[in-house]
Amino acid sequence: MSTIIKNKKVILAIPFAIILLAYISYLIYADAGEKKRKDEVFRYLTEDKGYKESEITKIEVEHSVQAFLLSYEPWSISVVFNDEPNAIYYYQYDNKIINQGGISGYTKNELYKHFEGVNGPLDKSK
Repeated sequence: MSTIIKNKKVILAIPFAIILLAYISYLIYADAGEKKRKDEVFRYLTEDKGYKESEITKIEVEHSVQAFLLSYEPWSISVVFNDEPNAIYYYQYDNKIINQGGISGYTKNELYKHFEGVNGPLDKSK
């Protein structure tokens, strides 16, 4: 094999290796960030808000590169409670502070029991 072909392979391998390293680094960062945020929201709900583990159906955390590039919050944290399976409560985690950021979906009678607003539960039927 000629040295020109070997040099071309090396030149092509370097950008590929850099991209692969960046992708693996992102996966590690996203996995660690998801775990941290999930644990913190779970702690917040159980310790600060007094929910039992059995009352929480799921907590999902996702990272969006697109949101980050557009200067939006890159982390989406959603929580579903057992007694409101069709409602999704969104939370934000920033500088160790957790806030509820919104609700989507629906509940029976449009009463959202887990809404953390100033006036307590949200009743959309009024």
